[in-house]
Amino acid sequence: MLLIGIIIGSVAGYFGNYMVTKPILDDFQDRLYTLEEDYDTLESNYNNLTSDHNDLEAQLETLQGAYSTLQNQKTTLDEEYQALTEQLETLEALYESLLEDYQTSLGGLDFSNQTIQVIERNYTWTYNDQTYSMSLVVPEPMYEYYSTKERYETSDYRGYILHPYDDAYIEVMGREFDKIAAMDNLTKVQEVELVTSFVQNLHYLTDDTTGFDEYPKFPVESLVDEGGDCEDTSILLSHLLEAIEIETALLTLPGHMAVGVEMNATGAHWDIENTTYYYLETTVPGWEIGSIPIEHVGKSVEVDVVDDIPFLSHTWEATRKNEVVTATITYTNDSPVNGTGYRAWIGIELDTGELWSERIGDELDLAYGESKTVTLMTQGPRHDTMRLAVGVLTPDGEIITKKYSTYFTTR
Repeated sequence: MLLIGIIIGSVAGYFGNYMVTKPILDDFQDRLYTLEEDYDTLESNYNNLTSDHNDLEAQLETLQGAYSTLQNQKTTLDEEYQALTEQLETLEALYESLLEDYQTSLGGLDFSNQTIQVIERNYTWTYNDQTYSMSLVVPEPMYEYYSTKERYETSDYRGYILHPYDDAYIEVMGREFDKIAAMDNLTKVQEVELVTSFVQNLHYLTDDTTGFDEYPKFPVESLVDEGGDCEDTSILLSHLLEAIEIETALLTLPGHMAVGVEMNATGAHWDIENTTYYYLETTVPGWEIGSIPIEHVGKSVEVDVVDDIPFLSHTWEATRKNEVVTATITYTNDSPVNGTGYRAWIGIELDTGELWSERIGDELDLAYGESKTVTLMTQGPRHDTMRLAVGVLTPDGEIITKKYSTYFTTR
């Protein structure tokens, strides 16, 4: 029985193992093979991804390097762009300035569609036993502009110097004098003497040639005419000296005019606001700084300093009802300096020289070329002789460019 039990148990175990356990083991074996294949696939994918990751890391590093390089290039280009923009703005400003200079050099008129006739002048003169020469070309329309421009009705001739249309030509001559001085190793005093000798050697032309008793010329007129009388050559010399950075003043004496120069010199001079101006004759060759003709020694002198203040020319009309005078004045800024803070001014001056009354208008505030008309009323004493004075009140309270009516007597 035991034996039979053993046999039956063995047969049952065999069939149990074959029918139950083996399929399970086979299934496990298949799943193991599948897992191994999946593992191999995942490992391969991992290796591929790791390789791709490393490649991307390398690409990222390269791109970051390229980005940094491009960023630096961008910064450099931005700086270059900014510099070019500033250069463009500078060139545009220079173009506008040159265009304005070109237009003003033609008298502020448009001659772009015309063939411009020019006037050529060649100058020769002697200084310190050496002969010098210089040439100048002036557009004919500019000379015509100045020769037909209305004269200023004032004894203050600074307006003939400050008017800007001929500045470019005077500055060219100034640079030529600077060049001569540099080549000949001249001191500043000697350069002033050189410029003065140029003007002193021009022809002395009286106002009879113009048809007017008193006809001051603008500098370009004197250059084209190759001369003028004392006020013409003084105006020209003052403008030329200002072009080589010498401070000047116009000296008005009875029946004569000369130039005052701010120099380290000796001789006749006048002190104006802590600046000393030495007498300089313009009409005869050989006169040195500080030397004054004997006929002018001790005479009264009016000193008009040529500096950066506006020149406000004015014309006026007046009506009078006995001692009450009403004046209508038109002011025009004929200089490149803005007339800010300047005011209209009229006064009644007695025949004794006493200022009896005055009236001050509002600020004129005129830019170059601008005009403004002002009406002011003032009153003088009864039964007295007087005249109307019209001028400009500076911000410092000085009356400049003064003009007068004829004397009249009230009832």
